[in-house]
Amino acid sequence: MVEETRQILSIQSHVVHGYVGNKAATFPLQYRGWNVDALNTVQFSNHPGYGSFTGFREDEENLYKIIESGLVNGLGIKYNAILTGYLPSVDSLQGISRLVNDLCLQKQIPWILDPVLGDNGKLYVDMECVTMYKKILSTCQVYLTVPNQFEMETLTGMKITNMNTLKQSFQKFHQLYPGVQRVIVSSIDFPTNLKQKPNCNTYTVAFTEFSNFDNFQYFTVDKIEAHFNGSGDLFSALLVDMLFPTSDREVSVSLAVAVGKALDLTHQILNKTYRLTVKLSGAQSGTHPHPPSVPHIKDLKLIQSAELLRVRTEDIDIRYPLSQV
Repeated sequence: MVEETRQILSIQSHVVHGYVGNKAATFPLQYRGWNVDALNTVQFSNHPGYGSFTGFREDEENLYKIIESGLVNGLGIKYNAILTGYLPSVDSLQGISRLVNDLCLQKQIPWILDPVLGDNGKLYVDMECVTMYKKILSTCQVYLTVPNQFEMETLTGMKITNMNTLKQSFQKFHQLYPGVQRVIVSSIDFPTNLKQKPNCNTYTVAFTEFSNFDNFQYFTVDKIEAHFNGSGDLFSALLVDMLFPTSDREVSVSLAVAVGKALDLTHQILNKTYRLTVKLSGAQSGTHPHPPSVPHIKDLKLIQSAELLRVRTEDIDIRYPLSQV
């Protein structure tokens, strides 16, 4: 692992039990050489994927004071990156994004923004938050954003059904949000009846940069037939690690290499999580495991994946084909 310690401010949700938001990002980043200042926007007993939960939202004013008065002006911490995820209200979105944008511009800090809106055709937030995210992305300077397919469709107003509509959505995104330098769309699942996707056992991860948004690149990835909570938060964290291998903020690798390596490591962890979860289910039932066609795996096996996280960045292979449109 790298000897130098990199600093990141991660502003995301927190759950006491489970691995989503900051709980999915902190351990992997720490294990790979980052000091993680985790600012929790909510504190829940567990994530909503369990069917029930309890907890509370942090007050927007308190979050603001912790960043501005405590971390930045009080301690004078110099961050190598800032990662933002779930913010629970329009007020927190507006206040925190304004503060983070100003800070990143003044200190030349890359801002990685995960626009947490929803997934699988369903919004997690109200429409006021969608409108606010559109305003943030259109007025702020963002180094990288990582929407999933549903969030990309929501932000652009375009349905992604094939490679052509995906290309159009990238073009529309960069026209609407010119301050966003890079965008990665994760887990794109085209309808299986289209000729453009004869193999339903894969999904697509596509990305583009503002400097060349008429073209995009993509990886074709083997699909694990399961639904994982926290996989997007894990991918975003590992992506930051791959993009900035040293504490020198001027040093970064190409977007394609960073995406490929983060994708490979994320996929290995998801595979291990799947195997361990299915094995545990079989052991508890006293029978051979026969999981449902698309099981819902509520928690990532991050601690059990420590040996995967220990691998040096330069030793991580990119095992998936890279294509360009």
